[in-house]
Amino acid sequence: MKKYLLFSVLCCMVCLACKKEETPLFNTTENVYFDFMPDEDDDKTDSLLYSFAYFPDKGEDTVFIPVKISGFRESRERTFILTTVDSSTTAIAAVHYVPLKDKYIMAADSGICMVPLILLNKDTLLKTKTLTIGLTLKPTADFGVAFTLQNKGIVKFSNRLEKPGWWNAWAGELGEYSRVKHELFIRVSGTTELGTNFQDFNTIPKALYHTRRFKSFLLDPFKWVEQYAEEGYVITMEADGYYYFYNSKNPGTKYRLEKNPDDGRYYFRDENGKRV
Repeated sequence: MKKYLLFSVLCCMVCLACKKEETPLFNTTENVYFDFMPDEDDDKTDSLLYSFAYFPDKGEDTVFIPVKISGFRESRERTFILTTVDSSTTAIAAVHYVPLKDKYIMAADSGICMVPLILLNKDTLLKTKTLTIGLTLKPTADFGVAFTLQNKGIVKFSNRLEKPGWWNAWAGELGEYSRVKHELFIRVSGTTELGTNFQDFNTIPKALYHTRRFKSFLLDPFKWVEQYAEEGYVITMEADGYYYFYNSKNPGTKYRLEKNPDDGRYYFRDENGKRV
């Protein structure tokens, strides 16, 4: 009996010791930190990637920076500061993105604020270079920034594409890869990617629909524009005497067509000077 009593006392002492050592999260000062993938519990990502090449009709777009709190939620609005870091920023404010506000509001009873960052697709530099916006959080009267590893982040964006892994699987339909061909594919095929799970019986018919829609465009761009008028694409002759294909919502991005006298067809040229 004494053994059981002694064991019980020891267990109680251990439990009390554990409770004393634990520091509840909400007993600490409220802090803010970046959580770029809030749906992933073990996320260690410190950046966001974006390409306008997937959204050719957009002259600007908004990405959202998730800022979370560590501490009590309160029934009042609180402020925090999000600012850029010069040493890790290559983008120019008002040219490549809308400047950040002086401060942002964490809504009452909220534990996260999705801060809008407006990216601009005006500069042709985005066609050849990936730009960056370094971000950091600064302390205010309402929030600290104690989590140094999650206090800095970066947004990387461009208007160019890289060869996707699925391209080789469909090279028989698409041909040799080029960025211009990839851009045109995204604009007219009705999809941004092709499946490679050939165990799924839907993969091949879906992919063939998109590749053949793309090939019909290359065969006769004028007919395609007429057939898919609701897509918003047009072909117009410019002052230089050439026809150009572009989206009426984003006339800044145009693709020149050249007529081949040998077959009477119109072709695009890729970044390597080859016909598409």
